Amino acid sequence: MSGMSEDHIMDVEKQAFEQGYAEGERIGKQMGEAMIETICKRYEKSLAELAVSHKRMAESMEEHTVRLALEIARKIVQRELALDPDLLTALATVALKRLSGHQSIILRISRLDFERVRAAIGNMNPALTVSEDPALDRGDFIIETGQTHLDGRLSSQVDAIGRALLEE
Repeated sequence: MSGMSEDHIMDVEKQAFEQGYAEGERIGKQMGEAMIETICKRYEKSLAELAVSHKRMAESMEEHTVRLALEIARKIVQRELALDPDLLTALATVALKRLSGHQSIILRISRLDFERVRAAIGNMNPALTVSEDPALDRGDFIIETGQTHLDGRLSSQVDAIGRALLEE
């Protein structure tokens, strides 16, 4: 290294060190930014997945709440029908009045309700026939005419309400 002074060599080494340091800093900064960008994308993806999961959970809880409320309502009405035997007669009477112009009306009711309901409304309409249906539960009734079919079973009515609520 003839002709180069020690100061010049130190300046070249210092300049090379500074350039290397600057290059390393630039590369490190780029790597850090890339890593932060990757972390941010993962974080955003996790938040989106969490939002979807939360929405599904809320919808599921809403459906379970509606189903629970319907089951409670079913139990309350069943209890009321058991405690107040005239309630079925009143419900069937209202339904039959809507069909008073129909011919050949058949009111099907459970064995448990047959005698009481037949005695209460058997003479209401000459076109009316009251019959036992062993498939029906206490408090249930089905009315059939040549023109229509009216399902007065508690389970059918609660199911219809449930479908309407869950479809909203």
